[in-house]
Amino acid sequence: MYFGDRACKAVIIDGWKAEVSIQLDCISRVRGDTWNYYRDEDLIDGFIVFEGAKKIEWDPNSKIPNDAVIALTFEPCGTQEAQYIFHIEIASGDEKTRELVPVRISVLAEGLALQSREGVRIRD
Repeated sequence: MYFGDRACKAVIIDGWKAEVSIQLDCISRVRGDTWNYYRDEDLIDGFIVFEGAKKIEWDPNSKIPNDAVIALTFEPCGTQEAQYIFHIEIASGDEKTRELVPVRISVLAEGLALQSREGVRIRD
């Protein structure tokens, strides 16, 4: 996945579905070692969906992510609470001060999928 120059539009927490979804203005899929401007499978207004979400942490908890995606990483959880811990860092921009503050969202979840704005899930 390529997130450079991509922005966060929304964060959706769905407790009934146990999902956390982060909508970006565009998600590009990488086919090969580098992105190389491949756009055939772009997901415009697509979502990163953390499936089987058990817990979410937000730092700092006073900022709303609304700008560039800085990084997405994951690691095994190491407990029985969930399979993975996903970390996504997104900038929070303030129009008045022009200040950008990184917001780190950590999600304990069973997996990750991409989703088109039409609701089609992609797991490969």
